[in-house]
Amino acid sequence: MENKENYRAVDRLYVPDWLTEQIQVANFNMVDHMKWLLQQDSRFNDVFNVELKDLDQLQLNQSSLRNLLRAPFLMVEPTLQTVEDWRCFVDDTATTVAVDILRRKTPELDALASYAVGHQNVAFLSLATQILNMSVLAAPLLGITTEVAKYLLTVPSYRLNLALQRMNSLPLFRWRFNSPSFWFEFVGSTLTDEMIAHQIMFTSPARAGDLPSDARWGELRLGRAKNEAFAGALLAYGLRASTATALFNLTQNQMRGLYFKIHGKSSPCGNTANSLPWFVETPQHRLHATVYAWLYRSAVAMGALPPEALIATNDVYDRLFGGNRVISADRGWNLIRSMAADTRLTTAPCRTCTTHYVVSNNDAKIEMHNRFTCPACQQQLGMKRRAGRRKANDA
Repeated sequence: MENKENYRAVDRLYVPDWLTEQIQVANFNMVDHMKWLLQQDSRFNDVFNVELKDLDQLQLNQSSLRNLLRAPFLMVEPTLQTVEDWRCFVDDTATTVAVDILRRKTPELDALASYAVGHQNVAFLSLATQILNMSVLAAPLLGITTEVAKYLLTVPSYRLNLALQRMNSLPLFRWRFNSPSFWFEFVGSTLTDEMIAHQIMFTSPARAGDLPSDARWGELRLGRAKNEAFAGALLAYGLRASTATALFNLTQNQMRGLYFKIHGKSSPCGNTANSLPWFVETPQHRLHATVYAWLYRSAVAMGALPPEALIATNDVYDRLFGGNRVISADRGWNLIRSMAADTRLTTAPCRTCTTHYVVSNNDAKIEMHNRFTCPACQQQLGMKRRAGRRKANDA
């Protein structure tokens, strides 16, 4: 059995372990920086969207912190949320309303605080640039729009450095998870992987229903070498050999042999899962289906081809849930293909938090979009609910 990571590590479609570790270290450093400034002046509450007493909870609840750090997502987001905000400093043009508000909120800094802010701004932008150049899923990882991600990729590094100098000690990042429900779950040690996934989608400016859902595969002409590389990556994530054969126009014997080479066992046989009602059968299924579709569409929005988006989705999805995936690679492809082909499954915003979720729109089950409330707002993703379901299943 060969190392699965050798097959998964496709350029820009895979977040390497060393980058995940850098994100974790940066999360700690930036939180410490915000705590230090909040201790100096409480007016930074409005700048960072968080209070000192909340950040202190991060060290008091280690179990929730471990769950949060496992996901390769930044716990902070840029204070510059639009392309126009960035252009103020990159092109040295008139400031936007958002930048003017940020300036008014930021207290006057002494020399030491000004140096610290500048240093952390450089560290944040350096990490953000790395993520942008290494992953097609940089937008959700950083908590920015696809438009901002594409724009930053076009700006040369020297111009970004000049932009930092023009910011004149304005903080470039703020706390990302600022909803009361996040801190309630965190303090109560009920911050499950599903709740973290919901908070990540909730705090992202890109909603699943607003992103493209392209899944056209037959029109692609990738060449044999790319087909084999992409097939090997998806097989490493558990895609069946029969599915890889159909998707990449390769021989079944070759795919079965490669699956055995990667996993040390034969590829499963029999019918693949194709039930659409399954994706909304339980709150957990709905959450996982939504995350999967959101990640896939985020990759497509960044210009990834369907097979590239599928590989990147499986990678980040696996890391977000610590390898404890509910949606297999085959079932995930069925979800993506079905949502792109028709409206039997679609997305609708939660009427409470506005986060887009997968909803049913077929003969078996029709969910009213204007009355839909997501599993998180109904408190269906916590540990107690999951434990209750396990007991019921064991009975």
